[in-house]
Amino acid sequence: MHRRDIEVIFKTYYRPLCLYALHYMQDADAAEDVVQDCFVRLVERMETDEQPQQLRAYLYAAVRNKCIDQLRRENPLQAHLSPQDLEGDISDEEAAERSVDEARLWTAVDTLPSRCREILLMSKRDNKKYREIAEELGISEKTVEHQISKALKILRGKAQDFMRLIGLAA
Repeated sequence: MHRRDIEVIFKTYYRPLCLYALHYMQDADAAEDVVQDCFVRLVERMETDEQPQQLRAYLYAAVRNKCIDQLRRENPLQAHLSPQDLEGDISDEEAAERSVDEARLWTAVDTLPSRCREILLMSKRDNKKYREIAEELGISEKTVEHQISKALKILRGKAQDFMRLIGLAA
């Protein structure tokens, strides 16, 4: 396996795997640590020509198992551990599917113009009202409204299927 192949694998799977791990860990830093450890183990395997047959399945299983191991070390009395979402427990398959959808959404959000992205995140992620955003940024409420409208229009064009993830399905 070449260095370039590893970079492509990392760029393809890192964000979805972090989001998947977050369903278990409920902490972004811990989720990233788990995923990074799994990539280190993958690279070590690949260097000895032990490439997994089903790379995607291998990575998701490795992340799942590492999350569960870590959570059980932190709380040995936990018998049953499953991924969590806003609705509570979800299946591993659903968590994996959502992580891919969420990664696509965040990729689309990352492509927004910086001011537009900042205002959208303040509104949707931070749950701030237009007035609060306007005051914090020193702009009018109309500008905030316009920027959010612009962001949603761009996202609808890029990620229609994922709008439900942030409660914006039309």
